[in-house]
Amino acid sequence: MSRRSLTLLLAAATATTLPAQQIPVPQLDGAEPAVRQRLTTLQADLRANARSGDAWGRYGMALEAHTFTDEAIAAYGRAHELSPRTFRWPYLLAALIDERSAADSLPLYQAAIDLDPDYAPAHVRSAEALERTGQFDEAARHYEQAMRLMPANAHAHAGLGRLALGAGDSASAIRHLSRARDLAPENRSFAVTLAQALARTGERRRAQEIAAAARSLGRINYRNDPVRSSVHDLALDVRSYLRRANAHRVHGELDLARRELQAGIEVDASRPELHFALAEVLAASGNQPASLAAARRAWDLHPELEGVAAFLARGLFRSGDQNGALAMAEEALGLDTGDVNMMLLIALISAERGDVVRTVETLDRAYGARPRDPSTRGALIQLLENVAEAMAASGLDDPAARQLEKALELAEETSRPDAGRLRDKLERLKR
Repeated sequence: MSRRSLTLLLAAATATTLPAQQIPVPQLDGAEPAVRQRLTTLQADLRANARSGDAWGRYGMALEAHTFTDEAIAAYGRAHELSPRTFRWPYLLAALIDERSAADSLPLYQAAIDLDPDYAPAHVRSAEALERTGQFDEAARHYEQAMRLMPANAHAHAGLGRLALGAGDSASAIRHLSRARDLAPENRSFAVTLAQALARTGERRRAQEIAAAARSLGRINYRNDPVRSSVHDLALDVRSYLRRANAHRVHGELDLARRELQAGIEVDASRPELHFALAEVLAASGNQPASLAAARRAWDLHPELEGVAAFLARGLFRSGDQNGALAMAEEALGLDTGDVNMMLLIALISAERGDVVRTVETLDRAYGARPRDPSTRGALIQLLENVAEAMAASGLDDPAARQLEKALELAEETSRPDAGRLRDKLERLKR
């Protein structure tokens, strides 16, 4: 595309919101206080530096970080106009335009690559836009360049894998998609596409295994793209703190996740989601006392917050506080009457206290729920077996047999390997 066409595109991006170079001001009525303060400060800076491309760009980054996309496009366009030799502004503008029109983003990606041809993520994003517009040869060229610059770029391998799959080259597709999955095992789309490639070559069993495992993955699409990440790092709203912390947690960066959540709490300590997320990160880090304190704070702020009562129940049980654990498990079960894990926790505590009636009643309820999760079902089977053994040791063979029959039925339903052992134990008990 010609330089004139690129200029027209930038003009179109700014014309609707920047008559006479007016500063684009988003609607902030529903914004969090920290967000309003940050944007207001940047607007004041921009009024004092209206000819500064960097000032426009900084404002655009803050706008984008808080999802004011139209205003961010206008600000990036002005930043690029005032600072045409700065890579960041056409690149960030291209990424936003790309969300609406891959074709319109291409000249902006190219402008950015011309300014910094060694930034691998720009080649990947340009290649993806080219791929979406059907320019497969040119897309492959940019993916390959990204791989030369950054051999461990998962998205470059995935892109080449998709192109190979589309071209009927299953061997190359599997090679690249396997590498992408190795580099980014949390990415669901890479695993699903790899399963498709394997299925085409007849490896249906492996394809089904990978596809089944992919269903448990979230929709995280992490990219090693420092320029784009620098935008998201500016966001001061609760959702952004949670999103960044989750991304760090998925990659095992627990200390960074903790810092994000603590920073969010410093901005707004009244948000229970931040305290609960911090509790989960602290638990994963092995700091149980601090985790319980954070979870308790979340509970105090919002007792009905999904998952917090059950989390507290489990944490209190591990810390040895059976009374607290039982009370919190009952709270959790009141909020979610189908939570089999809380039923099992109540049954376990009741069994340890010798409350046989409540133990059996709660296990019956859990048995009737027929949990599908393998680990939950396994825990239920184990508890039923343990209660049966205790009953048999007390001479209560018939009640013990009923508990074993339930455990065996659950094991046989899903062809568990312990079904045979339970069957033998039940037969011995009935003799």
